Amino acid sequence: MAQVDVTWQVEDGARHNFSPASIPHAKGLYVASAPCADLPGWGMGETDIDARMMSLTSWLDLLCQCKIKHVLCLMGHEEAERKFGSLGDGGLEKTVRGQGLSYAQVAVSEEAGAPLSPADLAAALRTLRALKPSEESVVIICRDGRSVAAAVAASWLILECGQAMDTALSAVADSAQKAGAWRTPLEAFENSREAFSAALAAANT
Repeated sequence: MAQVDVTWQVEDGARHNFSPASIPHAKGLYVASAPCADLPGWGMGETDIDARMMSLTSWLDLLCQCKIKHVLCLMGHEEAERKFGSLGDGGLEKTVRGQGLSYAQVAVSEEAGAPLSPADLAAALRTLRALKPSEESVVIICRDGRSVAAAVAASWLILECGQAMDTALSAVADSAQKAGAWRTPLEAFENSREAFSAALAAANT
């Protein structure tokens, strides 16, 4: 069983939009933003490398403090390379693995606000099933932690934990609010419950 540590500093959790998905329903599953999301423009200016490294270090420290063992990244490969290729050990994957964590990535659309496709949702859920968050803690990350990662977490509560849609959506949002984080999972499906239901049905076949 995953050992859950909820004693991190509130300001660190808020900085990285980090929280459990839902402690009552899915111990060991967390949601967060990718590192550097707390910086204006992701700190992509040429003079901002120090701020980006500080953000990355803070993000890694938070994951280690909470005993996270696996990172599931929901970002496009080119976007991840552009934002993190010059950081740490030479990119997010290498840096995460260098800390002794595993890293998996589902390459979702790089267009901000693009809906999460049923195929990408299914791929994320398959990865989570293989990682078994009930045994070793997993954090799902996306650009800002608000919608795509939250939608996958809510889907996990529905399909793997037997929760109704409304219960799952509320659980993910409420858990985040208690930790000073923010989730809007339906935004990943253009705020459409029908689109979310259709994606769940497709992912569950």
